Amino acid sequence: MSTDNTSEEIEPPTELYAYHATSSFANDISMPYLSYYAVRLGASFEQIAWIQSLMNLLPNALQYFWGWVSDTKSIRTYWIIGGSIFGAISLYLLSTVNDPNEMLLLVVIYSVSLSIINPTWAALQGDWMNPSKRGSTLSKFHVIGGLLGLVGSLIAVYSVYTDGSNSAEPFRPLFTFAAVATFIGGLILIRVPYRDPEKTKDLVLSETAKKEYSNTFQSYVRAQAFYALNMSLIWPLFAMILIEVLEVDNIVLVAFSLVGAVSEMAFQPIMGRLVDRVGPLPVLIMSRIGFAILPFIYAFFPIIEVMILLQIVILGPCFSAFLITSNAMVLDLAPNKERAAYFSYYNTRVGITTFVGALIGGYMAGYLEDFYNDTWKAIFTIFIISGIGRSIGTIPFLSLRIPKKYPGSIYLVDRLMEFRMFKRR
Repeated sequence: MSTDNTSEEIEPPTELYAYHATSSFANDISMPYLSYYAVRLGASFEQIAWIQSLMNLLPNALQYFWGWVSDTKSIRTYWIIGGSIFGAISLYLLSTVNDPNEMLLLVVIYSVSLSIINPTWAALQGDWMNPSKRGSTLSKFHVIGGLLGLVGSLIAVYSVYTDGSNSAEPFRPLFTFAAVATFIGGLILIRVPYRDPEKTKDLVLSETAKKEYSNTFQSYVRAQAFYALNMSLIWPLFAMILIEVLEVDNIVLVAFSLVGAVSEMAFQPIMGRLVDRVGPLPVLIMSRIGFAILPFIYAFFPIIEVMILLQIVILGPCFSAFLITSNAMVLDLAPNKERAAYFSYYNTRVGITTFVGALIGGYMAGYLEDFYNDTWKAIFTIFIISGIGRSIGTIPFLSLRIPKKYPGSIYLVDRLMEFRMFKRR
């Protein structure tokens, strides 16, 4: 028998929303353009692969230590403030680089700051959430962050438009803006009061139930890691396909990212309410199916208009669903006082697989480009491999069972999960 005390009304302080807004602004004004910046500086497939891979690996692989520190040592906000100052310095230095190798070194430094911030921030959010309203609360964070991120994207559009060149120069100011926002975000957290994680009551579980929760979490991590491996194969290729194959200018590069960000933000409230009603797993499965379709469409319709349309109708809703459900799944399964450790465990394993996947994708594309003597054929092959891998990677999610009960369900997902269980028998 388990009980859940959710009677206390918990409302995150305004400073948490403000921090998330500044963090989203910093991310959306800079990180979507990191690969484009690198290509304009002359980066190869392999260099792009290393930049992407290290951005995936280091912020996640170093989290185990920082997650343990956050759960056991001092106040969570102190670590986020320190990481923000460290990150602001590295972002400013990124605005001054002159070649991809300099960028690679600074990406390593910036990634270390993210390894401090990410698990601690996720755990701090969990400390201030009512478990019965996680979906809607997370969507509120993401909508507010999305609005400031949209401002950052519009500034990026203005920077590229006023510069007018197809060089690296219009991207430099974006990283300076990101550095300032990151520093301000850290200072905002000084005003956040301490909240004891034990104030949000854990489920009271039998030993059997604890084992079920732990097993479900382990299965979830394995499923996400395999899926992320196949997703990350194509991550180093987007800048190349847009710049080298489709030969779009800088303003189209920025517009491509902006459209996806607006679509993601628009779907956040819908996904949040849906998660509160049916739980994170069915919504996550729908996003996995959507992401599995994308590489095939990219491969057979390499047209910029089609790719922008996909940003609106598939990537936006699927990514907004992923942002909410990935955190909600961990929060549903983690004991309150071990949240940062659970997030760091999850992020470390997913980070390692995306590191490997992005490297494989970049180096394989470089090899195939030489083999075919054709950049597009190399990219097409990797897209097809990624699509097949994502399709296979969706299947393990259908076998997951979340112990926590929710009032609603999604009919299509229920039928798929029943079919999967039938096939296993």
